[in-house]
Amino acid sequence: MILWLTYWYPDENHPVRGNFIRAQWRAAKAAGADVELLFVDMALGPKLMDVSWLRGPEGEYILQVRSRMWKSLYHTPVWATNLLAKQWTKKTGLKTPEAIHAHVVFPAGILADQLGRRWNVPYVITEHWSKAGRWTRHKLFGKRVRSAYQDASGIYPVSDHLKSELQQALPSIGASRFTVVPNAVDLSKFPHQAKVSQPKASSFTLLGVASLIPANARIKRVDLILEALVELKRRQPNVHWTYRHAGDGGRLKRLQDYAEGLGLASQVSWLGALDPAQLYAEYISADVFVQASQTETFGIVVLEALHTGLPVVASDIPAFEQWIQEGRGCKVALDPKAIADGIERVWSEGMRVPPMEAEVKKYAPTEVGAQLKDIYGKLVRPTPSR
Repeated sequence: MILWLTYWYPDENHPVRGNFIRAQWRAAKAAGADVELLFVDMALGPKLMDVSWLRGPEGEYILQVRSRMWKSLYHTPVWATNLLAKQWTKKTGLKTPEAIHAHVVFPAGILADQLGRRWNVPYVITEHWSKAGRWTRHKLFGKRVRSAYQDASGIYPVSDHLKSELQQALPSIGASRFTVVPNAVDLSKFPHQAKVSQPKASSFTLLGVASLIPANARIKRVDLILEALVELKRRQPNVHWTYRHAGDGGRLKRLQDYAEGLGLASQVSWLGALDPAQLYAEYISADVFVQASQTETFGIVVLEALHTGLPVVASDIPAFEQWIQEGRGCKVALDPKAIADGIERVWSEGMRVPPMEAEVKKYAPTEVGAQLKDIYGKLVRPTPSR
């Protein structure tokens, strides 16, 4: 059995947190891999320490921790090492795993390193985190982050650009230890639909998809899209410009107030969290998808939008280089006027995005699941019979 360790995972209060990790886990299970998932769920609580063991709706194990000191516990996973080493079998009824698969180096990769030593089993790290490379140089935690990567049997970034960034940050680790295993994206839920896009239409709908949690304030720059909308109104006052945003979180009220202050209250719709069917309906009814990100490791929603046939205007960052090509939209600087330039170009030209099925085959859950199963087969070889 392979034990998955993650501190990011969806639940009722955070329905999109770590959904890409859940998608990979589902893909591995569907491929026949023997995998169990442990979500270390940490949050603020009234007591010094309140620990519960739970089971999630898909059979995942949940180590729920509520504590007044939760941030300190999050940053020092040695306490979780001690607890899991003592209680794993008693609380779950499962044997010690044959290997550990951690998702995101901090703190899950560090926990995997410590548990691997206790249980004498190998571990690997899948990296989804855009800050991972920078954290190898963190003043307080950089040494532990580097050690977790150094001792891992394999490092699996979800994109080519993240792989390059990690290799540059970790020059002592051989290139053979890094292999891209992409996020599993079920694009069958977002089939291509040929769009008849009229150049210089009298109305034009922008769509954005991003979590609005406070931690993303400097990364998901929805505020810049709102400012770009003001610029478009100034340039093309006879066009009815609208922006629709899918995603929820603690920043919503502040962004609503900002939109109202910009005079956009009647032109902006806040849709909240959407299920795939609802999101697909937004993709096929919009005229352009706008993604203003400071950084991304993968950018699933950009891929989904393009797959449906929706042109994309996105910030010029490495994550989008392989997808946003001529005829599919454009990459722009992270600046309201530059974003408006890109949107105005799509509006003026009336782009049609062609199907891209062959290009995205590698992201299919069946492909990702098979890749993970193969990794586990090499990581945990059967003991020869005597």
